[in-house]
Amino acid sequence: MGARRFWVDPQRVVHETIDGETILIHLKTGTYFSLSGCGPEIWSLLVDGWSDEAAAEELGRRYPEHDRAPEATRAFVNELVREELLAESEGPAEEPLGAELPSGRPFEEPALAKYTDMQYFLQLDPIHEVEAAGWPHERDAAAAAE
Repeated sequence: MGARRFWVDPQRVVHETIDGETILIHLKTGTYFSLSGCGPEIWSLLVDGWSDEAAAEELGRRYPEHDRAPEATRAFVNELVREELLAESEGPAEEPLGAELPSGRPFEEPALAKYTDMQYFLQLDPIHEVEAAGWPHERDAAAAAE
């Protein structure tokens, strides 16, 4: 299997990284996820257009003392795909340049924590049923008169 590229479908997944913590919400299932360890680094590379193989090589470069970094990266990417947080892109592209230098921090296995306790509430959110005008939006005068 060759290198795969991914994209995040904004109709399915929203994500945010704040202070090194990455949170993802799967809008279709109402499940939310937290990435830990090197997970936020890997996520950042993937959403910036890196292939899974390039990301694995990059983590191996950032953490040369940890020979399992590339293998852990590949397994983590497969878990993200299994949870439908990433969609595979079509066609090859150039590898992005400008990777960070090794951080000097020790390697921490990437981990994906899955939470289902808010599914009911996240699926009730009216933002899932958005019209072309977005939400919230003002009703036009004709609709208000009905």
